[in-house]
Amino acid sequence: MIENNFDIKLLKLHWTNDVDDPTDLCAHGHVFVKIGDEIVSDKDSLEVTVSATALYLMRTLKDNYKKDDYASQILPCCGHFIIADDDNDYVNICGCPSGIDWTIIHTEDNKIKHISDNGQEAIIDREQYKKLVLDFADQVENFYKTSSPKAIPTDDFDKKGYLTFWKEWKNLRDEYK
Repeated sequence: MIENNFDIKLLKLHWTNDVDDPTDLCAHGHVFVKIGDEIVSDKDSLEVTVSATALYLMRTLKDNYKKDDYASQILPCCGHFIIADDDNDYVNICGCPSGIDWTIIHTEDNKIKHISDNGQEAIIDREQYKKLVLDFADQVENFYKTSSPKAIPTDDFDKKGYLTFWKEWKNLRDEYK
């Protein structure tokens, strides 16, 4: 197992069809992920919903993650709808079964272990991992801030999901200032 051989970064960030449409609520793009010697995702891989990815990665700053812990993958292809959990200010983002996933485990020595589906492993110091994740999330949030304002859905279900998404985002981000 190789220590500090994990990397994740945004390669491309855009709205669907490269149009800044106020009704397009999910940011998309390509993400580079390296675990050990394996390139799990890059510019030639599946385009993913990076807004969901950023939220999921912020969750892993305090919790372990294994496949099927969320309604989709860490790098989900899409997010068709957002289900708000009223009790916990938490969302499930449901999409298709396509996506890219791996396991994330917190170790007792303040490290984060990443295991790809092919068995490649990498360990990164918790503080280094936190910086990577928060930089990723901040880039996505800045993309929203520099784009046209998003139209809040009028349907109660969709509106609640979208607003709860940003509430969970803010709670997670504020936790790691």
